[in-house]
Amino acid sequence: MDGRRSALAEKERNPRRRLWIVLGIAGVFLLYGYAVQETDVDLAEVQSETRRASLVRIMRNLAQPNLITYDSEEVTISADVLVPCPEGAVGPESDTSEPPYIVVEPSCADPGDIVTVTGVGFAAESSGMTRFRPDSEFDVTRSLEPFTPDTDGNFTITAEIPNRTSDQFQQIEATTRVQRGTWLNRQVVWTDLNNNGIRDEQDMPESGTLTMEVPDLPTIPGAGLVLVDDDEVIQTLALGEDFVATSGPAEGLNMSAGVVENSDFMIAGADQEAAVVTLTGPGGGNLGGLQILLYDPATGNRSGTYFVADRFAHSPRLSDNALETWDKILETVFMAFLATTLGLLIALPLSFLAARNLMRDIRTTVTNLALNLLAIPIGGLIGLYLSRWARSWTSSIDGNWLRLLLVILIPIALLYALRAILKEEDTEAPTSRERAITTIVLIAAGFVIAIWAFLLAALLRSVGESMGWGFIGNFIAIIGEVTSLLLPVFAILGAIGMMMNFGSKLGFALNDRLQGAAIRAVDLPLAAAAGAIIAMMIGAIINWFYQFDNLWTSRWIPGIVGGLIGLYLAARVKKSRGVGVGMIVYYMARTLFNTLRSIEPLVMVIVFVVWVGFGPFAGSLALSLHTAAALAKLYSEQVESVMPGPIEAIRATGATRMQTIIYGVVPQIVPPYLSFTMYRWDINVRMSTIIGFAGGGGIGFLLQQNINLLQYKDAAAQMLAIAIVVATMDWISARLRERLV
Repeated sequence: MDGRRSALAEKERNPRRRLWIVLGIAGVFLLYGYAVQETDVDLAEVQSETRRASLVRIMRNLAQPNLITYDSEEVTISADVLVPCPEGAVGPESDTSEPPYIVVEPSCADPGDIVTVTGVGFAAESSGMTRFRPDSEFDVTRSLEPFTPDTDGNFTITAEIPNRTSDQFQQIEATTRVQRGTWLNRQVVWTDLNNNGIRDEQDMPESGTLTMEVPDLPTIPGAGLVLVDDDEVIQTLALGEDFVATSGPAEGLNMSAGVVENSDFMIAGADQEAAVVTLTGPGGGNLGGLQILLYDPATGNRSGTYFVADRFAHSPRLSDNALETWDKILETVFMAFLATTLGLLIALPLSFLAARNLMRDIRTTVTNLALNLLAIPIGGLIGLYLSRWARSWTSSIDGNWLRLLLVILIPIALLYALRAILKEEDTEAPTSRERAITTIVLIAAGFVIAIWAFLLAALLRSVGESMGWGFIGNFIAIIGEVTSLLLPVFAILGAIGMMMNFGSKLGFALNDRLQGAAIRAVDLPLAAAAGAIIAMMIGAIINWFYQFDNLWTSRWIPGIVGGLIGLYLAARVKKSRGVGVGMIVYYMARTLFNTLRSIEPLVMVIVFVVWVGFGPFAGSLALSLHTAAALAKLYSEQVESVMPGPIEAIRATGATRMQTIIYGVVPQIVPPYLSFTMYRWDINVRMSTIIGFAGGGGIGFLLQQNINLLQYKDAAAQMLAIAIVVATMDWISARLRERLV
C-alpha cells in the first residue's frame, strides 16, 4: 500500500518538476533577450565594410608600436626617354648594372602613349612617386603615378606620357625615401635646426663665446630675447624699453635683464644692426636644447625661435614616443608605489576597528561614553590652538644652525626633566597630588614635543631646499613640508586622545563612587550634552556642504534632537550591560570603507586635480584613498578569520586588549597582509593607467592623448609598456609570496 502511494506521489511531482524546468528555461530566454535589447546588439554593424576596414587599419597600427625612429633620405632614380619618338628611332637604354634602377618600356614614345615603368631593388614595402622631368631651363616635374614596391623591392606601374616634347632626352624619375642605418651599422644624421646651412656643433667653443646670427632681430626694434633650455627659461633681456611677455615659455615674465634660473650659459649681448646675438658659457659645454626666443615688444607675443645648435642623432634610435613612454611608465609605477604605501599606513590601524571579533565585546558605561564624546571637541580645540601657537613660535626662529641646536637639545632636556619629575614605578598607589603633577608634566611635555616637531620640519624643509642634491634634497624638503602639514592633525588627535583618557578615568571614578539614582542623575545631563554637541558638529559639517547659513537649521535643531536622543539612550541603557561602543565603531568603520570603495578613483582624481593640480600627485592621492578603503576591508576580514584559540589562551593569562592583538592576532595575519599589499600594488599600477584619463598623471594621460589623436602606433607603445609592467609585477609578486608568505 505504501509503495502505491509513493508511486502516485512521484507521478504527481514529475509534471510539477517539468513545469518548473520549462518556466526556468523561458525565464532565462526572456532575461537574455532583454539584455540583448538593452546592450544594443547590432550584427549589421559588424558586417559593415567601412567598419571592417577601420578595424583592420587600427589592428595593424596597434601591431606596429612606435618604438624605433629611422632617419630617412630621399632617393631619386631616373631613366631617359625620348618624346616624341621619331620614325625608326630607338629609345635610350636604362642602366641596370646596379640596383636600384627603373626600366621604361618603351623608352621612345609620343605624348599620350602608355608606358610601363618597372623598378628593381627599392626598399621593400616603401612608398614613392613617379614623375616626368621635361627638358626645361626650370627645375620642374610633373607627377605621374604612385608606387609601392613588394617584399622583394620591385614594382611595375603604367603611366601616360605628358604632352611635353623635345629633341633631347627627358627623364622619368622614381622618388622614394630610404631609411638610414641599421642597428648593426648606425649612422649619425645631421639636422639643420636653425636652417642656416651650417653644421653648428653642440659644444661651446673653447673660448667660451659664441656669436650666432638671428635674421629677424633688426626688423623688430626693441625686441625681447629669452634664453630657453628645454622650455625652461634661463634669462630674459629687453633690447629696448622693458615689457612683459604674454605668450610662450616666458609668459608673465618681465623682460628686464635678469636670470630666472641658474645656468652656465648667458646672453652676453646683441647687435641689432648686425643681427647677431652673443652667448657666453663654459668652453666645451653642451649647447643641445638651448634656444633663443624672440618677443615682439608691441604685443608681448613670441615672434621667432632660433636653435643655438643643430641636432646630431644616430639612426636608428629609440623614438621620442618610446622615451616619453618610458618616463611615463616609471611615473606610473612609482605613483602606484606611493599610493600603496599611503593606503597601507591608513588601512593598517583602521582595519582592527572593522573586525567584528575584536569589537563586539567592547562595552562601556553611559558615563564613560558621554565624557569621551564631550572630550572630542574639547581636545580638538586644545590641539588646534596648541599647533597654532607652536607654529607661530617656531616661525620666529631663523637660521638652520639655531634650529639644529634646538632640535638636539630639546629631547635631551625633556628626557632629563621627565626623569627628575616622574617617579620610578612604585608599589603604592599615587596620591591625587602626584596624579595631578603627572598630568601637568605630560601636558607640558606635549607642548614641548610639538615645538620640537615644528622646528624639525622647518629644518628639514630649509636644508632640503638649499642642499641642491637633486631628488635627495627635494625628498628631504618634502618630508619637512609634509611633517609641517600633518603636525596640526597629530596635535589634534593627540589632544583628543589625552582628553578621552582623562574622561575615561573620570567616568570610572564616578561609577565606582555613585550608585543607583545618583549615577543616573549624572548620566542623563552628560548624555544630553554629549548628544547635543555631537549633533551640532554634524550639523555644522552638513551646513558647510549645503550652506544653509541658518543657526536654527544648522545648530539649534540638531542640538535639541541630539540632546533628546542622548537622554533616551541614557534612560534605556542598563548599567549592568553598558553601551556596545565596539559594534558602533565597527559599523561606522565598515560604512566609511564601503562608501570610499564605491567611489571610483577616476572620480576621486577629479577632486584632487582641483585641489593640487594636474599631475601624478593628484593621481597618487586618489589611489591612496581608494587603496586605504580596499585594504582596510581585506585586512579586517582576515582579522575576523583568525583562529580564536590563541586569542583565548592569551586572554586567560590576564593580558590587556593591546597585548592580545599583538601576540594573538598579529602573528596570524602577517602573511596574508603581505599578500594583499603586493596584490594591491599590482592593482594600482593598472588603475594608474585609467586615472591618467582625468589628469591624474602617469602613462594614462599619454595613452588618452594618442587615442584621441588617432595615433594608434604611439598608443600601441604605451599599451605594450603597460602589459610588460603588469606581467613583471605579477612575476615579482609571485616570487615575493613564495619567500615571505
